[in-house]
Formats: sequence, structure tokens, C-alpha cells
Amino acid sequence: MAGLVEEIQTKVLDKSVGTTELLRMVKLAAVKLKLDDTVAWVDCELKGYEGETGLPDYRKTTGELKCHNPLRGPMPVYGDAENIRKLSERNILQPISDVEELAANAGGEAWGKLPQSVIDVINASSGGPPMDYYVHIPNLVFQNISQQVRNLILDWAIEMEKAGVLGDGMKFSSEEQKKAEEAAQNVTIHNYGHLHQGDVTGHQNRTVVGSTDQSINSLEINDTFDQLIQAVDSNIGNQNDRDAIIEIVKAMQAAQGTPEYKPLFQKWVGYVAEYTTILGPFVPALSGLIG
Repeated sequence: MAGLVEEIQTKVLDKSVGTTELLRMVKLAAVKLKLDDTVAWVDCELKGYEGETGLPDYRKTTGELKCHNPLRGPMPVYGDAENIRKLSERNILQPISDVEELAANAGGEAWGKLPQSVIDVINASSGGPPMDYYVHIPNLVFQNISQQVRNLILDWAIEMEKAGVLGDGMKFSSEEQKKAEEAAQNVTIHNYGHLHQGDVTGHQNRTVVGSTDQSINSLEINDTFDQLIQAVDSNIGNQNDRDAIIEIVKAMQAAQGTPEYKPLFQKWVGYVAEYTTILGPFVPALSGLIG
């Protein structure tokens, strides 16, 4: 009887076998082999990711930002290229079953509406009639996510075989359990970590972002800036983004009441879509400072 690892290898090459089913098989093997981080990664893929921190790079993409004109339909958005790029970035958090469904929509695309706080700011600064804004993502993006996951499953199963971890049907020996932990270290998911027990850079070490105080509008404006800096410093794990946002916020604080404030605010808004939970509640107070 073929072992579970060999069965996974066979099915990952079978296009008729869905990625969701393959992940369930990997989870079964990983639980039996006591590979906690592998189980955590599979659970994220099966149930969906909870946030940006620890999200694998293959689930990060850039779509096309469009405004939805009620008369002419979706239209391209023009303006500051860097802001448009940031607003067009999307993290795909949905379960792999949803990803597979979107991937099957040949020639189609998915729409993701920008947070209403961001839309309000864009409409207020555009001077034109209010419109909704969506990021359009082609189905090829979802096909790529599914294929990347299958590649990782294949890499994982190959590393298990190299280490002599195949199983006897659904069972694994204690010796195979020891070998599996070392073998899983050779499978790396960029921005996530290694698929082995105890990895400190993987999903189990992700930061859970707490809710931001919604009473921000009642604070003195300098306290607002200070609280924003504290929220960014505490909750944004990406160091480059964290440093860039803090630098912009400090510049905004210094530029209050001057013409320099508006372009700085617009630059800051470019990060709001990516970090809505953290930055969104500050939009009303800071947009009120635009002269």
C-alpha cells in the first residue's frame, strides 16, 4: 500500500484533483507527523488568513484601480502614480476554496471596493461628482495563487520522501516523525517562514492587530498625530512601511495649516487601503485639516 506522502505526490500532478483536497491531505500527514507550523499554514489556506502580517508573498498582488461612473461604467483612474499603485495593491486573504472558484472564472475578474473612508477622501479632493472606486483583479492572479500552493505541496512531499518519510498507508513511525521535522525546514514560503515545528518566523508568530480607538475625532489634533504614530509603530509589522508612514505623519504634523499639508496627506492616504484597520479611523480627523 502506498504511503500518504506518495499519494499526495501522485494527486498533486493530477489536474483533476483540487488544491483544497490536496491541502486536506497535507494537513492529515502533518498532524500525524507533529509538524505544527505546516498544519498552521494549511489551516490558513483552508480557512483564510486573518491579516497582512505573515501573509505569503504569493497572496500579494496589484490590480487596476477604476472609478465606477454611473453613466459610463468602470473607468481608469489617473493621478499620482505612486498613490494609485498603493491603492491598487491587494492582499488575497480568502480561503483557497474561494481562490479556486475565482480562478475557474476564465477571462473574468474580481472587484474589491476601496474602504469607504478612502473613497470619501478621494471624492473630497477630486472636485468632481462622487463615485465608487474598485480594484479590478484578473482571474489569472487567482490561478497563480492556486498553482503556487500546489508547488509548495509538491516541494513538501518531495522533501519528505528525500528524508525517508513516506508512511505506511496512513501511519508514520516515530523515526519518520523525527526526520520530518528536519525535512520541513527545507520548504520555505517567502514572507511566511519554514514549514517545520517551532519556526519563529512563521504564521504562528504573526501580530494580531487590535482595534483602534474610534473616539479619535474628539481628541486634540496633536494628540491625534501622536496616537497615529503610536498605532503605526505598534501594529504595522513591515518595517519599511512603518518607517515611511511615520515619516509622512510627522511631516503632516509639522505642515498643519500650510499648503504643504495636502500633498503629504494624499501620500499618506496611499497606505490607508493596505492598513485600513490601523489608519482608517484617523482619516476623518486628518482630512479635516485640508485647507
